[in-house]
Amino acid sequence: MLSVSADNLALSLAGRKDFFMETLFNRFYQRLPVRNIGADEYLHLLNDKENGHIRRSLRLAMLAAALLSVIGFLTYYLPVYRFPHLFPSASVTAPLVGSVIRLPWAELVWCALLTSVELYLLTLLNIFGAHEIAIATGFITNATKLERAKPLLQIGLERKTTEVSRYGIDPFQGLNKSLLFLFNIALRLKGWFANQTVRFLVRLLLGRYAVRALLDFAGMPIYMAINAYSVYAVMREARVIIMGQTVIGLLIRRLPRRELSASEQELLYDTLQFIAVSKRDFHQNHYLLTRALLEFFQIPSETYHQLPDDYPEKLKQAPAAIAALCRLVILLGFILDGHISWRERLRLQKLNQLHVLDESYADLKHYARDFLNGAGVDAWSEAYLKLA
Repeated sequence: MLSVSADNLALSLAGRKDFFMETLFNRFYQRLPVRNIGADEYLHLLNDKENGHIRRSLRLAMLAAALLSVIGFLTYYLPVYRFPHLFPSASVTAPLVGSVIRLPWAELVWCALLTSVELYLLTLLNIFGAHEIAIATGFITNATKLERAKPLLQIGLERKTTEVSRYGIDPFQGLNKSLLFLFNIALRLKGWFANQTVRFLVRLLLGRYAVRALLDFAGMPIYMAINAYSVYAVMREARVIIMGQTVIGLLIRRLPRRELSASEQELLYDTLQFIAVSKRDFHQNHYLLTRALLEFFQIPSETYHQLPDDYPEKLKQAPAAIAALCRLVILLGFILDGHISWRERLRLQKLNQLHVLDESYADLKHYARDFLNGAGVDAWSEAYLKLA
């Protein structure tokens, strides 16, 4: 009973903390001004003023993120060097080897406190970046800012969606779960590993004359770059999601309203799973595309949808109308996250060899670049829509 009560208390405290932080982030978002930058009403097309505002906001946010890293390093190390008596340590005996080691507990507490503050400020920067992208693209105005707060805060908080799994879509189909877990751990440790590598190289080059301060500050440029890139990635993702929502909405409005047979519904479901497996990622735009297509064609959702091995052949043999729709969905799905990976390149080559798709890798990169720059997808999607 005591353990259950402790667990409930921990969950309650964690919930209150999350609610408190959510409230702070939401208040910060609401206080950001919606300035008139000359944005027009065409969400899928960006004019020079809109692109200029995006570039300025990006440079400002990346510079601020890099400076946060510098301030963080100085705030941590300078007091440690200048006032060492304020950072006591304890001597503890290692249980396995029996040797006495130094535990700098005060430095660890100081580091944890400063890291928490830095992460909080970086999150505010991310929210600012997503907010400015939304203004530049016309996604939010003074009238729509409140109702569109949730999706923008999710971008700023870097919350990956897994909602596409509600429709039985699994991007990790066929992957070894243990290897996937180890890969994710490695990604999370890349910043620490890069810092340790630089420290090792400095020690190797300077030998015993290397001083602690130089070793400690050797990793600062890496963390500056990581901070700047993290803000860049969030702002780019905000742009991708906002443009994706608009493109998906325009596509659905232009699709012919007709009833699909059971086999056609199955092929369209296969196509959505094919995109997910090619991406190996739960992306917000893929979820929106899946939901929009299933609702438009009134296709019942599945608990789990298995991609058949002969999917490319099934698509090649399909009737012209549903084949054109699926080819359009594949191309759109490949560019909706703004990236064309090597996996998608290989799958595109296979579809080219089977004469299912005529577009080359260069064409796909061009489509993705136009999509990200706000040029829309009308130039290449029209031919498929006419057949669908």
